[in-house]
Amino acid sequence: MKKTLVAILFAAMAIYGCSSDDGGSAGTGGSAGTGGGSAGTGGSAGMGGEGGMGGSAGMGGMTGEVVYEQDFESLDQASTTALGDAGFLVFGTEYNADGSVFNAYGPFPAPNNIAAPAFCLIADGEGGPDQGTQQVVIFSDYQNRGAMMAGRVVEALTFQERTIMAADVGKPFVFSFDAKRGDIGGDSTAFAFIKTIDPANNFDQTNFVPVDTTDLPTTWGSLDVSLEIIPELEDQLIQFGFGATATNDEPSGVFYDNMLVELQ
Repeated sequence: MKKTLVAILFAAMAIYGCSSDDGGSAGTGGSAGTGGGSAGTGGSAGMGGEGGMGGSAGMGGMTGEVVYEQDFESLDQASTTALGDAGFLVFGTEYNADGSVFNAYGPFPAPNNIAAPAFCLIADGEGGPDQGTQQVVIFSDYQNRGAMMAGRVVEALTFQERTIMAADVGKPFVFSFDAKRGDIGGDSTAFAFIKTIDPANNFDQTNFVPVDTTDLPTTWGSLDVSLEIIPELEDQLIQFGFGATATNDEPSGVFYDNMLVELQ
């Protein structure tokens, strides 16, 4: 047991997708979509969800009004609350083998705890000329021990959130970022996404537009995903960020940097 723990913690320090068996389960939060309140704002992205209302994913992009940007350089890597303090939220969903939802929990402020890796960590030394010193690595929730050991798939989302305003209507919401492969294998998957949810209707998901990042090269590249803001989306919440799925402690890490959101 001792050797197992040492090996797992060493893997975490290497930004690998594993965790300590001592960590408490993160899967004890309330389920999503059960009415108003903070638990509903994470919403489950679902396994293999579809984009709607004019979503698309691709490469490149045009210059527009910048509404969000993050390069992680100013965040304190030593602080366990650095990502949460920067506005990042996390949300987890457990899936049974048949794809049905077993449990959902969150949202919570994003952690940054290398001693108990879950969802995300600030990384360093993984950048190229355009990525600077610090990046973020996204992976599944390895502190959800019950689900991992039971063989359920744990989908872990790390994201930012904002309210769609009247001035946003009629414009494409374009989320671009840099990414490269981390330690990901087995049946694990990774993706970036834009999602909208409707607080006025039980926090129902109204759009989910993903772009797959599971099989990226180990060199940095740029990707983007977009959603046209139509009038029906005014006052809804729009979330943008990254996700990973894993089971049985399989690794799921992907590196990201230079997040940029523009209304074009």
